[in-house]
Amino acid sequence: MITAAANCRLWICALLLPAVGVWAADKDAEKKVVKINKEAAQDHVREELGVNAYTTPSIETMLAALRELRPVPYDKVSRPMPEGNPGDRARLALTTGGIIADGFLAVAAEKGSGMEPIGRALLQHAKGLGVGDHVTRHSKGILDRAASKDWTGVRAELIGAQRDVEGGMMALKDEEIAHLVALGGWWRGLEIASNIVDQDYTPQRAALLVQPAVLDYFIDRVSTLNPRLKKTKLWETLDANLRAARELAVKDDHQPPTAEAVKKLRQLAKATNEVIATGE
Repeated sequence: MITAAANCRLWICALLLPAVGVWAADKDAEKKVVKINKEAAQDHVREELGVNAYTTPSIETMLAALRELRPVPYDKVSRPMPEGNPGDRARLALTTGGIIADGFLAVAAEKGSGMEPIGRALLQHAKGLGVGDHVTRHSKGILDRAASKDWTGVRAELIGAQRDVEGGMMALKDEEIAHLVALGGWWRGLEIASNIVDQDYTPQRAALLVQPAVLDYFIDRVSTLNPRLKKTKLWETLDANLRAARELAVKDDHQPPTAEAVKKLRQLAKATNEVIATGE
């Protein structure tokens, strides 16, 4: 039986969060209320810091094209995981996003052998950002689920990893880093997807690379970075290359990129990721 106090808590929660049903017995219901309140509080902080589903795209969402491009030639588009961490937090955030993108590549290719180095690198980078505790359980989950070929579960762990990195950054009041994780994931995703399309071009496959809203978002985010960052060669390169990518991918007549444009996108993304990896 639900106690009067618990019933009151459930009633209040139902008023505040009408989209969420309140269910079952006392203990289970209280646990769900606590979970809802925590998630609501986190979402409120995310909104305050400009980090949400609309302003910070999920790397998984940006890489949805990979599912349409299967079978994925994994050995031709994969890469070794980085050894060690970059010395500055901004590049560390960018490379963290790239590693998450590599995880989604392995999921799309159902390549279990690629998940162990990805899980290790992701955890190492998360520790470097100061959010290792947030990602540890996802790193273990990635390996466990990949071992059992639960690719839906691996994808969920990667989504959770990005969200928890964001959560850790919010706790540190460092929302700029959360945006850079997404940007790093997008650049690596563009390199992967454009490489696959370049190897087997069709206009329909090339159309999957057109993401004007995402490009506009990242161009805007880079333009509002800390002035100290914007003065470096790395960030000047990122800004210029984002604008070049938009020009190649998005046409006024809404036509998909040509084969030549896809090749240039692949080269641009590859060069950008090399700059991210090496810094200045």
